[in-house]
Amino acid sequence: WLQGGSMRPRPWRPRAGIPSRRRRWAIGICLSLAAPPLVALAVAWPQPQPSSPPRMAAPNWLLDGRPLRWGIIGCGDVTEKKSGPGFQRANGSELAAVMRRDAAKAADYAERHQVPSWHSDVDALLADASVDAVYIATPPGAHLETALRVAAAGKPCYVEKPMGRSYDEAAQMAAAFAEARVPLFVAYYRRAYPRYQQVRALLRTGELGRLTSVRYELERRAPTGSSGTAGVAGGGGGWRVDVATSGGGLFVDVGSHLLDLLDFLLGPLHDVRGRAARKAPDASPAQPEDFVEMQFAAADGVTGTATWDFWAEDDLEVLQFVGDRGTLTLPDPMNGVENILEYNDGSPPMSWVTNPPTPSVQEPLIQSVVDAVRAVNASLCPSLAESGLRTAAYIDVVLEGFYGRRVDGYWKDPSTWPVNAGRDSAKDGLLSVSEL
Repeated sequence: WLQGGSMRPRPWRPRAGIPSRRRRWAIGICLSLAAPPLVALAVAWPQPQPSSPPRMAAPNWLLDGRPLRWGIIGCGDVTEKKSGPGFQRANGSELAAVMRRDAAKAADYAERHQVPSWHSDVDALLADASVDAVYIATPPGAHLETALRVAAAGKPCYVEKPMGRSYDEAAQMAAAFAEARVPLFVAYYRRAYPRYQQVRALLRTGELGRLTSVRYELERRAPTGSSGTAGVAGGGGGWRVDVATSGGGLFVDVGSHLLDLLDFLLGPLHDVRGRAARKAPDASPAQPEDFVEMQFAAADGVTGTATWDFWAEDDLEVLQFVGDRGTLTLPDPMNGVENILEYNDGSPPMSWVTNPPTPSVQEPLIQSVVDAVRAVNASLCPSLAESGLRTAAYIDVVLEGFYGRRVDGYWKDPSTWPVNAGRDSAKDGLLSVSEL
């Protein structure tokens, strides 16, 4: 599953008659906006790992030409628009079954979305002969147990992000699928966004000159009238701020997207350092972090900083890439559409809009997953277990000073967390990515 031919992109060469670098880039933007999202994926897919297992023979269901039939485990809110319709719209794909522990809600989802069958038990869905592959859409606390059962059933899997509550859980999942010799994909769907295909191409063509630094900042207004005990959960964080369910605070859920994007755009990060803290007043010992800051480095001497503040006075989000020729600014990088390119020599800035995929934002990545499974070549998808593991490692390094080593059910006893035990929760560099 994990072996494939080289996908190394050929270096781009300017054509005669287009003398201006900026004019070339402007034309490139127009062409990429007009092209289907998956066209851009050809330059973005990662190289197969040398240690990957050899190709498997195609499963029998591939031989009769029918679509890849999906089953969803956990048909909650994220599947209503973001992902679920993508399995029905993608070429060569069908949504065959859904599962939710609440049978009435599972039946309601199946009826509303015209899904042929529904279940209220994981094993029943895995035993369903109409299901070829599985999408795990539960909160992270259920990912490991569910993924191990999917791997044991020998079915390809697409799992919601983050992979698990910690690097340890993500590594167990990756190992199980490697042992079963079936692929595991991770739903970091912004890797397939047209916006970030354009950004990646821009960085690689040198339009900014030599990239020197990256800066990211997120601020979210604290819930009005909330105490530290209610905290973000009182403001609507739900399971995302329940450490036993999510693995941490909103940083784990929201921040993982940014960390994965940095990995996609810059390559694997190194020298990752950071700290996490609580800003909420009167916080309970079980409350997760609501402030995180991080430093990192990437290839060619690029350095970066990132901060997440979920107890701020206002709302703000911006991502900047700084080079020795210009700066690219992405306001609202997770959900926005605007891109601003400013030049150091005083030339007029450029700006353009890149809309997200509609109606299902995950559809371009889902299409790449379907193509990869049908071709028995996992490298056709840009979001594999390998990259998901790196993102999990970045999170663990940054949060280690707050929770300690995130293994062995660390969420069960908050009294052992360094932040609650009087140890220095702001200490940097306690772990390195390589140690994980």
